[in-house]
Amino acid sequence: MIKRVITAAVLITVIGLGIWLQGWPLRALLLVSMLMSTSEMYRAFRKIGYDPVRWSGYVYCVLAVLAQAYYANLQGGLFESISPSMFALIIGLLLGMTVIILKGKVAFDSMMSTLFPMLYPGLFFSLIITLQDLPTRTSSTVALVLAFFIASVNDTFALFVGLRFGRHRLSPEISPRKSVEGSVAGLISSVAFAVLVPVVTDRLARVYPAIAEQLSAAPLPPLWAFALLGLVAGGLSQIGDLVASLVKRHCGIKDFGTIFPGHGGMLDRMDGILFCGVACYVFFKIAGL
Repeated sequence: MIKRVITAAVLITVIGLGIWLQGWPLRALLLVSMLMSTSEMYRAFRKIGYDPVRWSGYVYCVLAVLAQAYYANLQGGLFESISPSMFALIIGLLLGMTVIILKGKVAFDSMMSTLFPMLYPGLFFSLIITLQDLPTRTSSTVALVLAFFIASVNDTFALFVGLRFGRHRLSPEISPRKSVEGSVAGLISSVAFAVLVPVVTDRLARVYPAIAEQLSAAPLPPLWAFALLGLVAGGLSQIGDLVASLVKRHCGIKDFGTIFPGHGGMLDRMDGILFCGVACYVFFKIAGL
């Protein structure tokens, strides 16, 4: 447990620094995470005999980050008609399918194991990348904090409440340790955290004129909307954990990797965050930010 806590503290520090700096430092951090997660997914599929075209997935990862950077800096040309995320995904999918077809073999498992990681974790990462390109730095910071930490808060409360009070299994075949009681605690904590972030931001705006000016230019949604976001994002975070567990059960592995002591691989840490990030992406798009 101590090893797990220390690793979590280091990860929180790195993520917090990335959110603080934003720009290319955050893009580089997300690109490395995206490449590592995609590689872990491909490695899991290879363990059960699948033969994905891995390089097409890596090309997609790099292209997704560069396309979003081009959009953020120039905001013109091609990406007035198609979003950078969709542009990169289409190129990656076409590359993967073309290479498999040109092999001339009926290899449906290879095609699925090539394309699936481009959608998850690939596409989900690319949507998180767009959150730093909201109209103001304040709105981007709020969005990124919610995307990265709602899932972490959810996991923490679900774990400790589940260990203490868990009696009813949530999904015994996919993840035997998760409990209904822990899930409910995770959802409650997610809602509380999602409301706390804009409240703290509003308090900071009273002290720092720059934040107040940015909130005036791009107001945040009302608190009830953030509460709803917390509920949906918290629920999706738990779904993300279960989806990753489902893949691991299918591939016969315990963790996607061993890079983080006590936590597993990159995808083991990002599984819930990725689903939570999708909820935040949709939320801020609907909010018009």
